[in-house]
Order: sequence, then C-alpha cells, then structure tokens
Amino acid sequence: MPLAPKRPTPPNYLFSPASRRPAPRVLFAARSSPAIPSPTALLLPYAQATPAQHAQALHYVRERLRPHFPTLPERAFAQALEEFRPELLLSGPRVALVPQDLTQLAQHLAASPELPLLAPPLYGLPALALAQYVLHTGELAARVLPELAAQCVPCGPRLWHLLQRLVDPYSLAEQVVQAWRWDLPSSPPLPLGIPGGGPTAGSAEAQHYLAQLKQTTGGHR
Repeated sequence: MPLAPKRPTPPNYLFSPASRRPAPRVLFAARSSPAIPSPTALLLPYAQATPAQHAQALHYVRERLRPHFPTLPERAFAQALEEFRPELLLSGPRVALVPQDLTQLAQHLAASPELPLLAPPLYGLPALALAQYVLHTGELAARVLPELAAQCVPCGPRLWHLLQRLVDPYSLAEQVVQAWRWDLPSSPPLPLGIPGGGPTAGSAEAQHYLAQLKQTTGGHR
C-alpha cells in the first residue's frame, strides 16, 4: 500500500483564520451545548441567591466540569464558585450558569495549583489557530518592511515600535506550532503560504530594514 505523500513542516507561519471579535454576553448556550436554557430563564445575582440555590449552582458546576478535572478536589470547585460569584441562570427549579461564565470558570480551574503540570503540554486546535494567526501576522509585517523602506515612508515612533513588536519572534506561538506533526493524514490542514519572497520575522534581513526605518523616526524610541 503506497504511503500518503509527506506533508512538509510549514517553514514560517502562514495561516490567517478569520478574525473574530469577542463574543457578547448571552443568556443562551450554543446549539451543541448539553443544556439549552428556556427562553424564560432569569438571571439572579449570586448575592441574592438562597443557600439552596448556591448548592444547586455548585452541583451544576461539578457535573459540567468534573470530566475536565477528574483529579481536582471538591473544595476547589466550591472555592472557585465563591470567588467568581457569577449570576445564576434560573429556569424553573433548575439552576445553571451562563455559558460565558462557565467557560471562564473552567479556565480559572485549569490554572489551579492543585492540578498536575502536564509534561509534555497539550495544545488544542484553538491554541494552534491562535498561534498560527500570531506568526502569520509577524510574517506579513516582515514582508511589508522592504516596501516601506523603498518608498521612504516616514515611520513615526509608534509605527516603528509596532513593526518591531510584530516581527520579533514569539517563542510561545512557535512552541505551540512545533508541538504538532504535519506529515500525517490526520494532521491539521497546512496553512497557506504568503506569495512572493522577502524577509521573514526575526531574520537579520528584517532587522536591517527596521534599522533603515528607524532613521526616519529621527532616532526617537
């Protein structure tokens, strides 16, 4: 059986997912969520809830997040809920949390010192997409440097610092990308490359163009 063609490791980064603005606070879960609150659900401030409702909220959080953190002690869930004090979503006798609050609570618990530090770390597809976006932005910024230098575009201090930041290698994003295999049939799709040549982020060539552009700032940092 012939082997699948080997997918090369992407050199410099090169993926630009559609930009998304932060989602607004909503009352209802997405279609794929296990439970969709009733259209008549009400939001109750945590401070106004009864002890029984607090207990129901804790039960809801444990039931929803226990699969995420099977080794986390029970007190960690109670402490996190008491610290967050989120609004409670009431639908008849049921007590739940708004999806956004539950997501934020999950991130908080994921950073708990009571959880073991995973080595090697795990990076999901959302982290990969974000890392690719960051690195792709750096590559785009590096490719525009020769155009700015050739056109003698005046580069003020703020623009220069922005370009410097964008073309500076971001080690965490590179670490996330390098943690993936790109030569498997089940690997994530390879990102599209940037057409044309030019300097790459972090290269000596990019630093050369940055030095040229810095002269147009009048030397101000």
